[in-house]
Amino acid sequence: VDGKVDPVADAEVVNLELILADSSHVERRLERTNCVGDERNVLLKVQKGLEEGLNARSIGLTYEEKHSIKSMGLLTLKPVLYAFNTDEVDFTLNKEETIDQAEAFMSRIGYCDRQTDTYTLVSAKLESEVGLLGIDERNAYLDSIGVDCTTQLTYTTLPLLVKDILSLSLVYTGPGVPPERSMTTKTHVVQPRGVKAIELAGKLHGDIERGFIHAEVVDARDMINYDSYNAAKDDGKVRMEGKDYSVQDNDVVLIKWRK
Repeated sequence: VDGKVDPVADAEVVNLELILADSSHVERRLERTNCVGDERNVLLKVQKGLEEGLNARSIGLTYEEKHSIKSMGLLTLKPVLYAFNTDEVDFTLNKEETIDQAEAFMSRIGYCDRQTDTYTLVSAKLESEVGLLGIDERNAYLDSIGVDCTTQLTYTTLPLLVKDILSLSLVYTGPGVPPERSMTTKTHVVQPRGVKAIELAGKLHGDIERGFIHAEVVDARDMINYDSYNAAKDDGKVRMEGKDYSVQDNDVVLIKWRK
C-alpha cells in the first residue's frame, strides 16, 4: 500500500478504510427519517461497534439482525479472504514454512476475525507462466514440481473458498446432467439456508414458477457416476420434492411445470 512489502500493515490499512466507509454509510442512513424500527436499532448497534474499531461481522449480530440491514451492503459485514502472494519456491518446496508465516501474519492483523476470515497462498508468477502453456504441457510441469492443478491453483481454489466463507450453495439446473457433462447446465449460487424449489423455479422464468408441479432432485456427486439423468433415475438416485423443498448444496434439480 505504501511502497513497501508489509502484508500486515497493508491489510490493516485496507480494513480501516472499509470500517470508515461503512461508518459513513451507516451515519447517512441513520439521518434518514424512514430509518426506523429494527433497521434503526441494528444500525445504532453497528455504528457503536464501528466507532470502537470493530468490523460489523465481529459485533455478534444475529441472522435476523443481519437480514434487517441486508440492503445496506456493509463491506465489513462480509468475511475477508486474504491472499498471500509468494514466489515459486515458497509455494512448492517451502510450503509448510510459508503456511506458518501466513498464520503468523493473520494473528497480527488487528482487524482480522478468525471466526469468519481465512486465507490462501497464491503464486502469481507461477500461474502466469503456466498459463502460457498448453494443457498437457502445463499439467506435466505442475506434476513435476508437486503442484495439483485441481486443488492448489487460484482459478480452482479461490471460487470454492469464496463460496465456503460466504456460506453459499451451488445448485444446478439444466438438461439432466451436471456441468461436467453439459455446456447448457446452469449453476445457481444460493444464499445461506437455501432457497425453496418454487423460488428456484422463479429464478429460471416466471412461467415455470407459476406452472410448478414438482422438482426431481439428484445429488451431483451421484449424478456424475451415470451416463445420463435417466440412468440415475432408473437406479433410484432421483427423488421427487415439492415446492417447499429447500435446495441443498450440489443438488441437480429438474423442475416439472405445466405450461
